[in-house]
Amino acid sequence: MYTSSMKAQQDIFTGTRTTLTRHDLITYDHLLAEAVSRFLPFKSYSLYFPKGKQPAEAVWDPSDRKLLLPLQLQGRMLGVFVARGISLRGRRGMLPLLPGLAEQALEKLYLYKMSITDPATGLFSRQYLKQAICREVELIRECFRPAGDGCCDINASAVQGGYHACMGVVTFAFDSMKHVIRDYGFIFADDLTVMLADTLVACAPESAFVSRTGDYEFTVFIPGGTVTACRKLAKQAVRELRAVRLVHELTEDKVGVNACAGYAAYPQDFEGYLFEREISEQARLLLRKARIASGIAGEKSVGEALEYVMGYNRILVEGGKVLETMPMSRVMVSLGRSMGAREGGRYSVWSTEYDSRKISVPENGGNGQNGGKAPMYKGEIVLMEIRETQSLAEVMHLGDPTWAIEPGDRITLMPEEKGIAAPSDSEEAHLDPITGLFRHRDFLARFSREREKCDTFAVALLRLTGADRSFGNRASHAEQLIAESAEVCRSILGPDVLGGRYGLNSLVYFHANVTPAQMLELYTTLCGTLDTKLHIESAAGVACHPFLSYRKADSLENCLKALEYAMLCAKPKVGLMDSVALNISADKLFSKGDTFEAIEEYKRALLADDGNTMAWNSLGVCYAGLGRPQDARKQFEEALKRNRKDVMALYNLGNVCHTMGEVKEAREFYRKCLKQNPSHFFALIRLGQLSEGEKKYSIARQYYNKAAKLGENQALVQRHLARLCMRQGRLDEARECLHQALIHNPQDALALQLMAKLYLDGGEDPEIAEVLARQAAALRPDLKSAWLELARAFEVRGKHQDARDALLKAGAL
Repeated sequence: MYTSSMKAQQDIFTGTRTTLTRHDLITYDHLLAEAVSRFLPFKSYSLYFPKGKQPAEAVWDPSDRKLLLPLQLQGRMLGVFVARGISLRGRRGMLPLLPGLAEQALEKLYLYKMSITDPATGLFSRQYLKQAICREVELIRECFRPAGDGCCDINASAVQGGYHACMGVVTFAFDSMKHVIRDYGFIFADDLTVMLADTLVACAPESAFVSRTGDYEFTVFIPGGTVTACRKLAKQAVRELRAVRLVHELTEDKVGVNACAGYAAYPQDFEGYLFEREISEQARLLLRKARIASGIAGEKSVGEALEYVMGYNRILVEGGKVLETMPMSRVMVSLGRSMGAREGGRYSVWSTEYDSRKISVPENGGNGQNGGKAPMYKGEIVLMEIRETQSLAEVMHLGDPTWAIEPGDRITLMPEEKGIAAPSDSEEAHLDPITGLFRHRDFLARFSREREKCDTFAVALLRLTGADRSFGNRASHAEQLIAESAEVCRSILGPDVLGGRYGLNSLVYFHANVTPAQMLELYTTLCGTLDTKLHIESAAGVACHPFLSYRKADSLENCLKALEYAMLCAKPKVGLMDSVALNISADKLFSKGDTFEAIEEYKRALLADDGNTMAWNSLGVCYAGLGRPQDARKQFEEALKRNRKDVMALYNLGNVCHTMGEVKEAREFYRKCLKQNPSHFFALIRLGQLSEGEKKYSIARQYYNKAAKLGENQALVQRHLARLCMRQGRLDEARECLHQALIHNPQDALALQLMAKLYLDGGEDPEIAEVLARQAAALRPDLKSAWLELARAFEVRGKHQDARDALLKAGAL
């Protein structure tokens, strides 16, 4: 029994997919240092990877109080742990025992790697992936918190390696794997899964985390990944994964799987209240969104038309379908609250299920790449009741009354202007039997006529945000709450006001000849009454006309912008369409990467109120991001004219001057920023950079140390301290600082490049230097120094052609 247990213990370390490598020592060096410190206390440490055969004994250097500890696991020499500042007084007899203790530390590190790795594929585990996403969410939130909000870092990626504005998750599903298991067995399916994992790792960028998140599911997490990067990776990887074939020995069948992919991005695919949730909750939501998208990409009717790739941001536009037809001209569709569906959304219905011999349509008209028939228009629907994964919609129009909408028909989102659901003047308007208000399309028709009769009017959109939450015994009576709310609205707004249904939990009202002040007072009273009387939360977005250069037809869209503003307000949640609402709308556009539209929206916000300093700052940040520092400077100066103590404007002006080489002005603005906020992290970092550039190293170190004491973004501080130490010739200290920087942010491209440089300059293992430089170049393809260090590593390793290619890439930058 004892022998069997020992054999099982030894078998733990024989997995071929989880072998401990030298690169793992760098990745998990903080864990290794912690394990070594338990039997050998030290003040600082570093790792060396010398070439050639190394002695297996520990070497003690009493003059430098330095110990060289070999790191050997199961007969493989992985590297040397250099411990400094130790004392062996009275413990010299331990020297022969230290290599064995070091091996135990490596075994502990190996066990940790196994705990975060899927043993079958060698990919990261689902739990570790969640932790990585949580860390990235924290970095993004750190970037946008008030201390750094609105800060304009034109070279942000170069200076703030630990900060990203976004991230992406791509989920790959292999639903046909269960058929492989049924036909060829589990062992064969496992071998095929390993091939798929290796193929996906080869497709993924160096900075990505590739994880196994299910039996038939892989997920790639891309720190700093945009929607475009996720889509590009998804399409490339799906092609490669669908091409993978494994030959079965007995049948000689070439077996593959039907891969599909879905992706989601943060913060682009998140809205409002979702950002207030716990970080771990946001991480799970991001994974869920990607999984939902991959499920839709795998559907036959959708996947074939979209190359089996679906983005979460495209689900509402082109990823829906009809699930079920119901009485009273209603249908159930596959779009729900989890996909961002909202009441009032209008969709056109399409189908490819028709006899092309009887209907004259071009073959491959809609998606020629898949050889299918062109979809034909069937009608229009509007979403009325939103559920978690489905929605109830009402059929507004049929293109052909004899061709009914059927399950499986695809639906695509329609722009508001292109809808044909509004009835003509000759059609009879119908009232909603529950609220006594006009139905959605009937209200739109009445609104279109009534707005032309007056020059001044207002439209208010009332959303009952608590109507779908349980309260007392009325949890299942949402319609009853809507009816009661409509009655309260009628008593406060008046019986003659024009109102309509705007989905399951929203009401819309039209008011002629009113002022913004009157509307604000009226709806503040209404929201307060709904809260106290019905005990449900409500929010109202109010858009008044005339406002700037908006047309009358734009009022409903403006209402939605005002409602987003209202949702962020304290009770009573009432938001007017004003400069702040436009500012919030522009922020949303900017977060989605639509910089030019955001600029126009910021300009409209300033037309509404030129005293909006936040809009001036945000506009300047947009210009800076487009590489127009002169224009950015003008916007920041405008903000400073209106508030001389605006910390964001002072810092942003300093950063713009710094970028344009106006060092004196930059220093002045940074110091003014620190005067207003002595703990402004980035102002301290920038002043340290300016002093370092002037070779005032002691002053630069003071600024960096002050920044380090704030406890923010230690990766950035340690990297700057490492660069400073390298300039001063303090290489051991620089190595320690870089280790600390990579502990706090393993994706810091500049820290990786500097570490590669240290290994090459010290004549250490060039393979490790190549891995570090390659990772830095993958994280920052525009970083010339990374390509240069990669070329050096290739030269040392004898890869002369690769070295020339790397030099060519560096020369092109």
